[in-house]
This record gives sequence, structure tokens and C-alpha cells, in this order.
Amino acid sequence: MPFQVSVEDNRRPQPRLRVLDHRLFSLDDAFVYVHEDMVVDVPHCLPCTLRTDLASVPAPLRGLLTPYGRQLLPAVMHDDLSNQALKAGRSGMRLRRRADELFRLALLDEGVGRCRSLLFWVGVEVGRYWTFTRYLRFLLIAQHVLGMLCWVVGAPWALMGGHPGYALALLIAPVVTAMLWRRDFPVALLGCVILPLVAPTYLLTIATAAVLWVPDGLAWAFGRRSAPTPPPLGPPTNVLGGTHT
Repeated sequence: MPFQVSVEDNRRPQPRLRVLDHRLFSLDDAFVYVHEDMVVDVPHCLPCTLRTDLASVPAPLRGLLTPYGRQLLPAVMHDDLSNQALKAGRSGMRLRRRADELFRLALLDEGVGRCRSLLFWVGVEVGRYWTFTRYLRFLLIAQHVLGMLCWVVGAPWALMGGHPGYALALLIAPVVTAMLWRRDFPVALLGCVILPLVAPTYLLTIATAAVLWVPDGLAWAFGRRSAPTPPPLGPPTNVLGGTHT
């Protein structure tokens, strides 16, 4: 079992998460991740002071990927390792790359499908560039967007226009430019593949949410907001215990 209560106790951990606000939780318990001969303590120091937003999935994409479920424990571990990378100074980029790879392995160990694991992994890898670089992060996003346009728009347009040579060039171009990223070639290339799948869901969800915001906005504008009613069984708890996947 990859996630355990401790090195000596191989039972599956059931950590408690304390609700901090609508997005953040704090970890009340510790556990370990065991992969072959490697052991990762979560959190890396006690007492537990880890704050986590679980899997950092943008709200419009939660129809595809959720912040909880099988990915919960890997996400909490990744948040702890990412915090360590942030404090590591110049070696932070290297440590964060390692944290992202452990996150991918842990997702697979938890039974998350390979496709979804890759989606999560590409997301955190883009986050690594966004956190640790100033200009390269924009180049990486440009690589993904231009690669998507080459494959989804450019190549079909060239083929329909009777220019198979141009179509072939547009299909190959994202692969060639991804090679310039050297070690991060998979991230640069997979982003071009994933973006056409993710972008429509993202835009459609925002458009749908905008429709639902209209009546709420009108109610707020005309001052017809109803007072909140208290819960029937007393105040809600702020601790989530015994997390399951």
C-alpha cells in the first residue's frame, strides 16, 4: 500500500482536514508515502502546519478533474513537497520537478487512470514554470497555444486548401519546437495535445456559470438578498475526518 499511517504501520491513513475557508484546509494528521525503497513523510515536519487546497483544479475544469477523490492524498503530499521547494532557493526548481514526478507516480499508485494522471501532471508542471520562472512560463503557454492552433486549425485548413506539404509542416512544427525544451519536452508537447480537450470545457463552463450569475446579480443589485437561515442541527463542523477515495 503506497500511502501508510507510518513506516511501521501499513494501514491506510485516514487524515483529518480542518476547514480554513472556502478553498483551504489544514492537515491535522501525518502519514507517509512509500514507493519502492523511498519513504516520504507528509508533512515533512511536526506538528502539522500544512495548508492545502487539495488538487489545485480551476473551478471551470472540475467537471473533468476534481480536487478530491483518489487524487486527494497525492495532492496533499504534493502541496507539502511544493512548499519545501519554495523554501529551497536556487534548488527549488529541481525539487519541484521531483515533487511533480512523485505526484504522478502517487496518482498511478492510487488507481487514477493514466490519462487523468497526465492531465494532473501537465497542470502541476505548468505550475512549476509559473512559480519558478519569470519569462519562460509565458513561452511555455505560447508553445501550447500555438501547437494547438497548428494541429486543430492550421493543418486541417492547409489540407482542405490542397496544400498537404504545409499541413505536414504544421503537424511537425509543435514537435520540433517542443524539443527545444529539452528535458521538459513531454510537458511542452503534451500541453499541445491536452489544450484542445480542456479549453472547450473551460470556456463552456464559464459561459454556463455566467448565465447563472445573472439572477444572483439582479437580486444583489436590487437588494433582495435573503438572510441566511441557520442549519437545523446546530453549527456545522469545521473538521473533515476519515477521508476516503
